[in-house]
Amino acid sequence: MKATSGIVKSLLWSAAMLLFTILICFMFRNPVLRYVLSSRIERFNAGYKADLRISKARVEGISTVFLSGISLKAADGDSLLRIDTLVVSVNAWRILEGRLNISSLEIRNLFLTVYRRDSLTNYNFLLRATKHDVQSDSSKQLARPGDSVTGKVRTDYAEAANRLFRWVFDKIPGRTDISNLNVRSTTGLHVVNVHLDRFPLLDHGFSTMIRVREDSSETMWNVSGILDSRSRYAELALSSAVNKKVKFPYIGFKWNASFGFDSLSFSLSAVNPGDTAAGIRGRIAFTGLEIYHEKIAADTVKFQKLGIDYHVNFEKEAIELDSATDIAFNGLDFHPYLKYRPGPPAQITFRINKPPFPSQDLFSSLPQGLFINLQGLKTSGELSFFLNFFVDLSVPDSLKFEMELKKQQFRVLSYGDGSLLKLDSAFMYTAFEDGLPVRTFEVGPANPNFRRLSQVSPYLQYAVMTSEDGGFYLHHGFIAEAFRDAIIADIKEGRFVRGGSTISMQLVKNVFLSRNKTMVRKLEEALIVWLIENQQLATKDRMYEVYLNIIEWGPLIYGANEASRFYFNKEAGKLTLAEAIFMASIIPRPKWFKYNFDEDGRLRASMADFYRLVSGKMLNKGWISQQDFDKLLPEVTLRGPARMMLKNAVDTTIVIEQ
Repeated sequence: MKATSGIVKSLLWSAAMLLFTILICFMFRNPVLRYVLSSRIERFNAGYKADLRISKARVEGISTVFLSGISLKAADGDSLLRIDTLVVSVNAWRILEGRLNISSLEIRNLFLTVYRRDSLTNYNFLLRATKHDVQSDSSKQLARPGDSVTGKVRTDYAEAANRLFRWVFDKIPGRTDISNLNVRSTTGLHVVNVHLDRFPLLDHGFSTMIRVREDSSETMWNVSGILDSRSRYAELALSSAVNKKVKFPYIGFKWNASFGFDSLSFSLSAVNPGDTAAGIRGRIAFTGLEIYHEKIAADTVKFQKLGIDYHVNFEKEAIELDSATDIAFNGLDFHPYLKYRPGPPAQITFRINKPPFPSQDLFSSLPQGLFINLQGLKTSGELSFFLNFFVDLSVPDSLKFEMELKKQQFRVLSYGDGSLLKLDSAFMYTAFEDGLPVRTFEVGPANPNFRRLSQVSPYLQYAVMTSEDGGFYLHHGFIAEAFRDAIIADIKEGRFVRGGSTISMQLVKNVFLSRNKTMVRKLEEALIVWLIENQQLATKDRMYEVYLNIIEWGPLIYGANEASRFYFNKEAGKLTLAEAIFMASIIPRPKWFKYNFDEDGRLRASMADFYRLVSGKMLNKGWISQQDFDKLLPEVTLRGPARMMLKNAVDTTIVIEQ
């Protein structure tokens, strides 16, 4: 009984002390608040060389803070931020748990003014805090025992995601009332004003209008949605209130681009199944999306519909885009799978498996303005697509790359404007440099330098094939192994050093896409190559013939015969083996041919290795005889105009010393 009585007394004493402490804190809450704010403001101002002021501060009730007359600017600069009134209420019980949970927020008359004039701004002071005055919680290590791997902190992505979701949603008030919010951005003579008259968030829902003015253009946006911190759910809908596309300001001014749409809907739900995993689910959807930038496409790219139902998982040591994710544009959809394990060792897995679907769904869904050469294409039958990619970045040779676009009873009913059919007859070809035309000539008999394949030296045909694409006559436009080897080489070097293009791909790039050096050119190139090869729009001989007649072989020198005269003052059909291998060597960098020679006019030593490599492969494939191989010396005599472009121009035999 005495023991029980002692415990009761201890509990009562503890309760009394707690109540006394709470009472003292309540009685002195305003002096404590002012002291804390004063010390924090003093520290902030010293660290950032800023002038942050709060005219009045008080605590109302137990957990509501009232602030007025808030202003922020650089110590010697113009005003950045002004808020007349800020009222914040927090959940007192969550504070006892060590969490700051905002239950309500009220802001009246907020003015944010940002400007940049040349190198002068009114906000740079926030980016250069002095080291000893400002500390950030983000600089502290969040590691736990056992998290260290080879001396580095390994992030637990599931735990980090859970902490982030909790932190973000804890800061979303259950009730919000913002009135008269104004943002003004000035960059030189470019001015953007954003005004929100009132933003009420009540019962987790909101609906408001935003006025956006960019220079002399003004528009209104409708914005509505849901913010539910308890269920960790957010939803947003955005559309224009004036029957115009929603266009984000500043994009055109800064990047000479445009991004507009009829409507945008977005949702996000944080999922927390346990300590070892977390995730987000949601949807991003646009209607009437239009995008323009010269690096994306030559014309404005238009999507009728574009939607992504995303499922992102955060595991302990990896981030995963689940295959439940559905990406749909216009009339086509697919389910990608992506997993990134930062490691060590770092690993990337990417898969797409699209089962048979009507082929016209693909070509009808290609965004307008993005695939100019494929517009109007009509097909029948079915297609299916498979891609499997994996690499352990610490072991590049582990890379797996499999890709295939299969057809089932596939047939092209119409080629639209018919441009894809031009390879099989004479056509006008325009060579471009940096997007500008530099030469136009006919690929056909009317061109005095055009040569049939039978009129080109077999040595040159085989040397170019050996150097550029030894399996040209055996594949259907693509060599997965070549792509794999190219990616491995790029990973090992840490930069782009090698491509996996076939002669078919180089041909398509030059004939159909030479002007459009855009981000999606490779995809359009792949589709055109697939159509030409699988529909046999031109024979392999004709494709190779066109290729040899249009590729650049020197500064503004196009085609094998023009190049043969430029270097050797002879017909392309009369080239020797040594001359042919020399010409094959300069295709990757045609304008740099003279750098293959040293100051004495001799081919550099590295060229001898190229001669041995190419001639050895030609011998193994039976394209040259043993006698040709044995007699070959890596030497050439420049007799055409090219010899005058060497640093020490001489008309003599140039021999490699071996």
